[in-house]
Amino acid sequence: MTFGSLSVLMRFSLVLLSASLGQCVKEFCVFSGNDGVKQPSDRSDDLPMMVMDHSEADSIALAAGARRFGLKRPSRLVFIPLFLVTLFAGGIVGLYFQPPGLKVFFQLVGLQPGGGSNSPIAIPVAHAGDADPGAEIPQLVAGLGRLIPKGDVVTIALPFGASDARIREVLVRAGDKVAKGDRIAILDSLDQLEALVETAQANVAVHQATLNQMRDTVRASIAEAEASLQRSQAAAEIARQDFERTKSLSDRGVASQAALDQALAVKVQAERAVERDSATLSRFTSNGIDAQVDVIVAARNLDSAEAELRRARSDLSKAMVVSPMDGTILDVHVRAGEKAGAEGVADIGDIENMTAEVEVFQNQIAQIAIGQSVEIVADALQQKLTGVVSEIGLEVGRQTVTADDPAANTDARVVDVIVQLDQASSDMAARFTNLEVVARIAVGREN
Repeated sequence: MTFGSLSVLMRFSLVLLSASLGQCVKEFCVFSGNDGVKQPSDRSDDLPMMVMDHSEADSIALAAGARRFGLKRPSRLVFIPLFLVTLFAGGIVGLYFQPPGLKVFFQLVGLQPGGGSNSPIAIPVAHAGDADPGAEIPQLVAGLGRLIPKGDVVTIALPFGASDARIREVLVRAGDKVAKGDRIAILDSLDQLEALVETAQANVAVHQATLNQMRDTVRASIAEAEASLQRSQAAAEIARQDFERTKSLSDRGVASQAALDQALAVKVQAERAVERDSATLSRFTSNGIDAQVDVIVAARNLDSAEAELRRARSDLSKAMVVSPMDGTILDVHVRAGEKAGAEGVADIGDIENMTAEVEVFQNQIAQIAIGQSVEIVADALQQKLTGVVSEIGLEVGRQTVTADDPAANTDARVVDVIVQLDQASSDMAARFTNLEVVARIAVGREN
């Protein structure tokens, strides 16, 4: 009760008390004959003489006068309001000031002020001198915060380069559990990108066939070069034998010098043919088939076609929205036919491991340490949540969570503190992502 309320009650009590006293005085004056009415003359001469006590005579005279003029003795009911007002005023004063006598009374009877009510309005006031000097007073740092999944809420956006596409189909709903890589939605550019992939695949097939053809051609050329070499070697052997036979005949004088020169020329020509065919064959067999120029050109064309196929497949991924992590879909922001905006396609979070992001004022952050126990309360929660401090921010920022009080400071400087909830509290908080809470961090000496 405030001092103003007590003052109003005291004034009301004084008004009632004044009214009651005024009524009593008025009736008393009427009863005593002081209201201006002329009193009758004394007729005591006609009565016999009696000896009477003075006080008794006064009482009899007052009663006779009252009966003579039709007056009644003042009723005792007029004192009831006075008694009630006095009792009420005394109770108010006793509750507010709690004088020593009232305290002594409660101590004697063993009663506790307010003990008979579930919501007492008057409780004992604890002073610093009344506390137990050996008791450990808990030290708490309070801060506003919000419940978030581990790692915060992740907004799934459109793939890079797909900003002009629209949603063709949404494959998930809020509450669905997804794994990393699962499809969330399909865009309307899927058909066009699939056609580009098919074209790139056909181009790869053509260049692969060209490469195979070039390899077969080289193999045929090698076989031809080997056959030519064998033929030239055989011809060279015949020319050599013919030269030796002619030379023998020339030495015996049977063959002419001209015949000998002709045999020598044939022999030298055959040897040069062998050298030519050997060089041709070595050109195909020195570095293998894939080292041939025609094969290299075909292989490079195939590599280019395969690169085009990889790009087409990469572009195909722009037509599908996939999950970047394991978690639960919290909300879906688009429908079929719509174009995703700045809010993205959907929100996802790991609600199986809930945390609390608490904003601690910068002048209190020095008291916070990793591992301190935390108690979290909110009107929407059935019971208190518990956890420990797991992370402390490294940057001082502006407060983002404010109280409903219009006089609250909305431009305070705070540091974010992450609280890891225990499993029971995490299960309870899983349905309350972004719920505003109040966190009490125990920073006593035991922590």
